[in-house]
Amino acid sequence: MISRKLIRTDLNLLVALQILLEERNVTRAAERLSVSQPALSKTLQKLRDSFEDELFTRTAHGLVPTPRAEELGAELPVLLETVERVLGSTEFSPETFVGSFKLLLPPILCESLLPGLVAELHEVAPSIQVVTAEVTPDYQDQLKKGEADFAAFVAVETERDIHAEPIAAIAPRCYMRVGHPLEDKEMDLQDFLAYSHLRLYLPGLTRNTSMVDDVLGQYGVHRNIALETTQFAAAVGVLTRTDSLLVANAGFQEGGLYDGRIVGHEMPAELQRMIRNTHSSNRGKMSLMRHTRTSRSAPHQWMRALLMKHLTSSPEVVQPPPSPGELLPDGAAVGAR
Repeated sequence: MISRKLIRTDLNLLVALQILLEERNVTRAAERLSVSQPALSKTLQKLRDSFEDELFTRTAHGLVPTPRAEELGAELPVLLETVERVLGSTEFSPETFVGSFKLLLPPILCESLLPGLVAELHEVAPSIQVVTAEVTPDYQDQLKKGEADFAAFVAVETERDIHAEPIAAIAPRCYMRVGHPLEDKEMDLQDFLAYSHLRLYLPGLTRNTSMVDDVLGQYGVHRNIALETTQFAAAVGVLTRTDSLLVANAGFQEGGLYDGRIVGHEMPAELQRMIRNTHSSNRGKMSLMRHTRTSRSAPHQWMRALLMKHLTSSPEVVQPPPSPGELLPDGAAVGAR
């Protein structure tokens, strides 16, 4: 039998308590609950009256839960998960679902992801719309505010309520125009450094160097960068009219958009191995990010799985990196053509 106390209890109070336990900060908790701080303070007072306990004490470092609040914190997640499962028990069917998902993506990732993703959506979920925008420095805020559903970028530091799921590494390739002097040659490191390079970047997100430059810099050598740009299509246009090279994710070539204009070449073996090791240990990993509130949304979880399917490839075996002496045996500077 349902007690009178339960009848009088506002279950939203328990949600607020859980968020306060997670954040230990009234400002952040209010933001997550989309309420003002005064409103949340009133909610906290209702919780204190209901449980006849202070629940939290304020300190210079935030809220500290009382023993009673910690006891509740051990039980609340299971309780709220059960309630959410009951409320969200409607079966999800991609074939009949009508809705849209906004993705924040680097331009080059659009090249590799969208052709296959949209083609599959046409087959299995024809009423789902995908909206893309370029990932910007405030992408975590956009996820928190619900202005975007997913973002893909290198997850160096993420906020507590942003979930980052690493994407398996895709080996980079070196791109050049059709008919380039290196097209049919087994390229070594000196060949790679002998030509000028193009470099893609995202303002406010990527540094002025890339993984390639980080690795080369460890050995005192540098590429000659002829062009830095945020526009992938512009970089491809420059490639087709010069002998410059572009290091880029191998996945975008699968779309076939540039067949007959540019070709992908294997990176120098020793440099490719070092890039992978540096990427995994020092620079963070490309990740698919979303807000934790989507964790139990059936449409979001279905789309997450589909995105990971199209973003992930089988990573190749990473070999041990060569020593500095093996990278440039003579230590000679290599000029740019």
